[in-house]
Amino acid sequence: MTFDALISSLYAAASGRADWTVTLTHVAEFLDLWTVQVLGIDKKNGHLMFSVHGGKSTPQTGLDYFRYYHSVDPRVGLAALTPLGQWFHCHEHFNDSFVARDPFYQEFLIPHGGRYASATNLIDDDEVVFMLALMRGHGSPPLTRQEQNVADQLRHHFVEAMKNLVHSRETFAELGMARELLEQLDYPMLLVDETRGIWHNNGRAESMLQAEVVVRERAGLLACHDRAGDDALTAAIYQLQVADDKPRTTPTRRVLSLRGNDDHVYLAFVSAIQPAHTMGAFGHGARALVVLHDPQETRPGLDLFVLTECFDFTPAEARVAIAIADGANLKQIAQRTGIELSTVRTHLQRALQKASVERQADLVRALMALPVRV
Repeated sequence: MTFDALISSLYAAASGRADWTVTLTHVAEFLDLWTVQVLGIDKKNGHLMFSVHGGKSTPQTGLDYFRYYHSVDPRVGLAALTPLGQWFHCHEHFNDSFVARDPFYQEFLIPHGGRYASATNLIDDDEVVFMLALMRGHGSPPLTRQEQNVADQLRHHFVEAMKNLVHSRETFAELGMARELLEQLDYPMLLVDETRGIWHNNGRAESMLQAEVVVRERAGLLACHDRAGDDALTAAIYQLQVADDKPRTTPTRRVLSLRGNDDHVYLAFVSAIQPAHTMGAFGHGARALVVLHDPQETRPGLDLFVLTECFDFTPAEARVAIAIADGANLKQIAQRTGIELSTVRTHLQRALQKASVERQADLVRALMALPVRV
């Protein structure tokens, strides 16, 4: 795609005539980037109002970032302080020694495939800030001076495009981010409040609701197949303190067994989602994220998402546990992922503790027994 065609697509995306993901993927390809992302943040409460990305990162990357890692991202504070019109380049602030010991880089960014970021504020007023982030992948160098010059030319058009977008939208839908994140994921997912009122469900969840095998919708509320399931779901949400007046310091989850009318057991992972801890990406009120899983559904290998939900692993810990189960040793894991060997050891120790085992062999057995462990 030519530079002029790229600029045209930016304005088309801002006006709703083109898909943002496709457009930003073209930008990523043009500059040989891992990912390009545009964020809009409400300055009054820190909530995320707008987020689009394109490139090689996955929907799981975005979900992991907003649920686990945005609060430890060392780039955010410095990028926010960068004067309007200037660029923040992470390699000018964080050297390899810092990256080797920083949990954001070691647990999240590098394992997901990212490394260097260059960011700039597009719009910054009393109410909102829009940011553009250009990210290179792990193993690639930061932007060269020539590439930074091209990025600066793009920045001007991003600014004008976002001004058009803001002008055309008086308000942003509260759950727009939830829809964007959850619709791209392959598991049935629902956002519910403390009364089990359904605020959003993705396509997979909608199919399960319509089938009424294990869950159903009743007057806008999430209901289970039987009384025992209803009682367990109510208790889980209550224990997670899903209410605006009950702040939490760390996310907590519960794993439930729900019996379906087809006479086999499904798993439900219920997590507290607080706006203050997720940048408001899942709405302005406290919610519970309910993820449904059929243990009889065939998937190749161990499933990272299920392990994180069931054992309360972080995604980084789950990746190490899966690699161990696949026969890799710690040095091989470090070489494959690009993270430090000491970090891999830490992830393994935490995984052993969370699985309540002491040896790697016992960890593997616990992972393999997952469908029947609850």
